[in-house]
Amino acid sequence: MSEKIKETGSNIIKAVVLSVFDENGPSPRIVWPEDLGEQAGLLIAMKTISLLMGDSVYQDSEGPTEEVNYFGILPFPDVKLNGLTYFFLIPDKEARGGALASTITVLIEEENRVFFYQNMKYLRVMIDRAATRIQAVKKIAEQKIIMDDIRIELFDFAKELKDPFSTKRQIKILFTGLDKAGKSSFMYGVKRKYSEIIKSMPTKGVARSEEKIFEEQNSLISVWDLGGQKVYREKYLEQSKIYLYNVDLMFFFIDIQDFERLDESLNLFRDITKTLIELEEFPPIIVCLHKFDSDIKGSKEIFKNLEIIADEIKKGSERFFIKLFQTSIFDHWSLITAYSFGLSQLSPNRELFRNQLKKFAKKTNSDAILLLNENGIILSNYSKSEISERVFEISAPHFQNLYKTFKEFKLLKQDFIVSSGIADESKKIIFKKITIEKYNLYLLLFIKKSQDIQKIEKNLPEFSENIIDLIHTYL
Repeated sequence: MSEKIKETGSNIIKAVVLSVFDENGPSPRIVWPEDLGEQAGLLIAMKTISLLMGDSVYQDSEGPTEEVNYFGILPFPDVKLNGLTYFFLIPDKEARGGALASTITVLIEEENRVFFYQNMKYLRVMIDRAATRIQAVKKIAEQKIIMDDIRIELFDFAKELKDPFSTKRQIKILFTGLDKAGKSSFMYGVKRKYSEIIKSMPTKGVARSEEKIFEEQNSLISVWDLGGQKVYREKYLEQSKIYLYNVDLMFFFIDIQDFERLDESLNLFRDITKTLIELEEFPPIIVCLHKFDSDIKGSKEIFKNLEIIADEIKKGSERFFIKLFQTSIFDHWSLITAYSFGLSQLSPNRELFRNQLKKFAKKTNSDAILLLNENGIILSNYSKSEISERVFEISAPHFQNLYKTFKEFKLLKQDFIVSSGIADESKKIIFKKITIEKYNLYLLLFIKKSQDIQKIEKNLPEFSENIIDLIHTYL
């Protein structure tokens, strides 16, 4: 592409674009710098809005029918830039659907894309605030003033940073809870290293490890397993600026079989959240109600404890996003579900992923879809109902094992397996391998009719093309 991006000195922000789907289709309405180039501006508008609306809507010019507000990080290799895009709707009574699909895209050089990940919580607030102001005005001149304001705000923010040009995103995940709550065994279970569970000893101090979702990723994921014995708990609470500072995600483990220490565990949770609030740290918190083994699921005492825990967890933690999971090392899928959900909260593209799965489900008549990586980590999921979601919870690990077994013994003619003989013969579960560039991924689909299998192959190229950029910038 011949157009040159105007240099902006030492500032990391290289371009800011407001795109709108108007009567001319996806159009770059307000562009900075002005000499970005018509072709580059059009490329940005088309790529961002087409991901929002989908080809079927794009072609017949119908407006979106539901509220849309989500972020995504997208590469624009033609102009050697990466963009943080916010998708939203501008109310317009004359437009189809009563609104114009719109995006604000902030662009930086490809090698500096970690800037978005490291500063996502601040950038989201600034861009969302600008989008809200744009939604309230009608004249383009008014929108231009708002876009000038957000550009200046972004410039000032970037100038205040000590090192906006970092090369890797540093992700810090905490594993917390009492000793013997099952923190270390949880990760061994996720990785299916069951022999290590038997040999594992209580964590002394802090055990650090690096984890990966993909072999090549933009981030360094560091897991801090904080020892749960009293002497260590006191240490990391006293030295909170070392252990509890700059946390991106926290897992808290409660041994639901340890009735005598339930209050002690809940008190620790309160101490940690209180300290995080003092540090102004508000990471997503995944609470694992651990050791929820199959042989105790019918216990009235256990269920009573679950209710108590859920009620107590809510108290004083309203400022945090908290999700509870029932987990057991004897139920691999329970571990994967909790771990994957936590990791998904770190991805700026989580809403975009789900949007693409939802569209794919509609085109293939699927009740539910899971997208997994090679290690079985759930990258994204979509389901129409809790029943479909529950079917997947039971089915996914078995289908993955079946697929690998059939593949190992060369029993597969094609890269998928299809269920048969389930209660509703009109519905099928399909487990299918898909290769997108260097990534081996897996789709699990719950389709309505056998003939809809053909629709999967028909729509897969478009789906693959739409998610490849999201995978590149997953973390």
